[in-house]
Amino acid sequence: MFTGLDIGGTNTDIAIIDSEIKTHKIPNTSGLSTALKKAGSSGRLVVSTSQPLNEILTGPQFNIRTITIPGPGLVYSGAIKGAVSHRGDIIEPIDTEEVKSLFKGPHPYAVAISGKFSVRNNSLEEQVCDVVSEYLDPEQIAVSSHIGALNFPARIKTTQINARIKPKVNALNNLIREVNADFFYVTSTGGLTSPDRALQNPSLLYHSSPATVANGAYYLTRNENCLVLDIGGTTTELIPIAHGKPIFEDVIIDGFKTLIKSVKTVSIPYGGDSCIRETLCPFRAGNARSFGGGEPTLTDALNVSGARIGDDDRSHVIDKKIADNIVEQYLITVSSAVKKFKPGIIIGTGYLAHYLLSEISERAKTTGIVPEHAGSANAVGAAVSRISILGYFHVDTEKKRMTMNGKEYPYYATSDDEELLAHAKNIIRDVARADGAPEEDVEDVMIQFFSSYEVVRGWKVAAKITDILLSIAPGISVEAA
Repeated sequence: MFTGLDIGGTNTDIAIIDSEIKTHKIPNTSGLSTALKKAGSSGRLVVSTSQPLNEILTGPQFNIRTITIPGPGLVYSGAIKGAVSHRGDIIEPIDTEEVKSLFKGPHPYAVAISGKFSVRNNSLEEQVCDVVSEYLDPEQIAVSSHIGALNFPARIKTTQINARIKPKVNALNNLIREVNADFFYVTSTGGLTSPDRALQNPSLLYHSSPATVANGAYYLTRNENCLVLDIGGTTTELIPIAHGKPIFEDVIIDGFKTLIKSVKTVSIPYGGDSCIRETLCPFRAGNARSFGGGEPTLTDALNVSGARIGDDDRSHVIDKKIADNIVEQYLITVSSAVKKFKPGIIIGTGYLAHYLLSEISERAKTTGIVPEHAGSANAVGAAVSRISILGYFHVDTEKKRMTMNGKEYPYYATSDDEELLAHAKNIIRDVARADGAPEEDVEDVMIQFFSSYEVVRGWKVAAKITDILLSIAPGISVEAA
């Protein structure tokens, strides 16, 4: 049995998939514990949440202290003594007293620790982490080696994001474990990760909702090339799918490149809970009146125009002409955005898809499909997703050293690239299996990057250096297909 739980801004959607699909919608005012108990503890539980994204977009601006270990001659904010060479050797130790001196004044909310070559040897980062742990709790400290990519400036920014949202992810872990100790999260690319791995690299959870909706829409319709139109409470997301998978892009935050990848979307700031104040506003002030709220919304305008959603009698506080104009404003905005994609098929998801997709697809001159369980497609997508792992390997034959994401693994002595690649694939498969992936889901390991060169010294080959980036790609679990 597969259970998906999507924590949205207004409701938490639940999808339970066994011999059939059952869905439930729980208002967030009832509390997450209520939704978790409704989901039950049988089978595999997967959680998708917008909380880390909301923390970045709307949360308070906490004091995040950045500690960098760039090495000699490099100038970065928060730099301290210590250095790891490009081959993973420690060429300068850290000064623990220097680290302690950073905490003589008021302590920060969290600390982000980034070493230039920590993905090849993470020992200096861990030593700094040990010192900082004397002043802060573990959930207030983020290190960069778990991110698993070399780009130092982007890794610093990503580690700062991790430090900011790690306390939120830790609190969520504890809350979910009170009801169900065995669960996974959906990542920003639509794969699954364990709660422990999410705590090491919280940015994995950034903006996971479009990924879950894409997986859910594909699972419910099996349309490999389409445009998913997800009508939520606060936004409407347009998500293109090609060959059964969404398209990924690098995330830029506050003008800085990060090492976060997420599903490519076009976001329109209107949804079912967008309130009406003379015109349709790009924000929500609570639930629609038909669901107990105080201000009229797009949902209420649909009711006044003839729909029957919730307690539709409460919606009739706005004039029908105004309601028709509000609905028209929404339809023009969305259909214009859809036309730019020139889709052959639109898959409508979200609670209001049944009421709006027909008109949108007609205006966009394309075919629209609203599958069964469209209102909980995000939870369906969470339930059926598979575990995804990203591993950056660095191998040095002279040092007899092999690391993945900064952690050392037993060295495998070979000069043959194919043998080394097969060994690295087996390591990442073992990591995925340890996280709970079934055998069928770890067969397909993608090679995202491979580079190998020889170090010549005294006219002889002294070493061979190899860098490999492997991933178990996100998608639908074979067990759920």
